[in-house]
Amino acid sequence: MNKTFHIEALDPGILTDIYLAFLDSFSDYSVPFKLTKEQFVQKFVQRLKISFESSCGVFHEGGGLAAFIFTAINNYKGVLTAYNGGTGVRPKYRGRRLVAAMYDHLLPIFHTKGIEQSVLEVLTTNDKAIRAYESVGFEKCDFFKCYKLIKPIRKKKVEGVSYIDVPRPLWQTYAPFADHDPSFLDSREMIEQNLPNINVMEARKEEGQCMGYIIYQPAFGRINQIGVDPMFRGKGIGSSMVQKVLHTSRKHNFTVLNISEKNTSLHHFFENLGFQNQLNQYEMVLKL
Repeated sequence: MNKTFHIEALDPGILTDIYLAFLDSFSDYSVPFKLTKEQFVQKFVQRLKISFESSCGVFHEGGGLAAFIFTAINNYKGVLTAYNGGTGVRPKYRGRRLVAAMYDHLLPIFHTKGIEQSVLEVLTTNDKAIRAYESVGFEKCDFFKCYKLIKPIRKKKVEGVSYIDVPRPLWQTYAPFADHDPSFLDSREMIEQNLPNINVMEARKEEGQCMGYIIYQPAFGRINQIGVDPMFRGKGIGSSMVQKVLHTSRKHNFTVLNISEKNTSLHHFFENLGFQNQLNQYEMVLKL
């Protein structure tokens, strides 16, 4: 890399510079990122909880932050994982293999922390980014669909069901309700560290048995997880939970991100409710 560039860990003391570099890097992105600085801090610092010492930036002599990688560290599917929560290269610094240079810097750090894999998601249409990650050694391992609600949900009344807000997820109860593991961002570990932003609601029978649950972020319009006991599926319980969430939340255009293509039942569920598949992503993994 040119001697006018150097790579170092990101410093939370330069958050404004990082935010401005983020805006510039994604100014021509196919999915608009119109975040205020407060929203940026909420998304990456408070919710994603990026590890600044395990993230890095490329700094240009006299030009400030040229590129960055945000890293969050957590267990994912039983493996200690470095999750790439965002890679950005400012337009005027592209074409210099800065992504590869940043991973050359980060991988030894990951090794010293006992991290076993690095994981990221990338838009299926972003060929340049995919090639850059493949050049580092990442491989595609899953295909994710992302949804957004675009029309009102038809109300469906379900008899004999009560909807109860609970303070935190009851994972042992919910385990049999899931057909597939969620993505990194919606995993149990990430939800547990983000509980202040999370709401949990259960659908229960009159005698108290849990028939389904939904985990969501009302302030951000995001559904993280939803599950219904297989014994009670097809009765409108899942639909009624989504209706309740929409009714009690400030946001009405809810999103659901990164559902594996293997989870066909969940795709059908959201499509039948009126959610539209607006973009797709590859999950890519680099084994360390």
